[in-house]
Amino acid sequence: MKYTDKVKKCQPFHTKLNELKDGDKMSFQYNGATYEVSAYKSYNDELSYSVWKDYRGMNVSKVGRTSLSLYSFDMMGQKTTYRMDFLDMEVL
Repeated sequence: MKYTDKVKKCQPFHTKLNELKDGDKMSFQYNGATYEVSAYKSYNDELSYSVWKDYRGMNVSKVGRTSLSLYSFDMMGQKTTYRMDFLDMEVL
């Protein structure tokens, strides 16, 4: 699949994510598990996102055209990163 085709297939999820306002949440399925993305205003009044499953979550560092880049820090300051592909997501 060409990159431009992938971007077109990912556009509906990307659009729904960008429509979220401060305090809004959206549920989606990713690899058989249910997650929730939350939008919130950060300290500089920019809109930021976080992805949650049960009581664990990761912050979104970048909303790309075809994926979400996530990160979190553990108790010892160790950074963990992950990338979720929009093609593997289904909005609930």
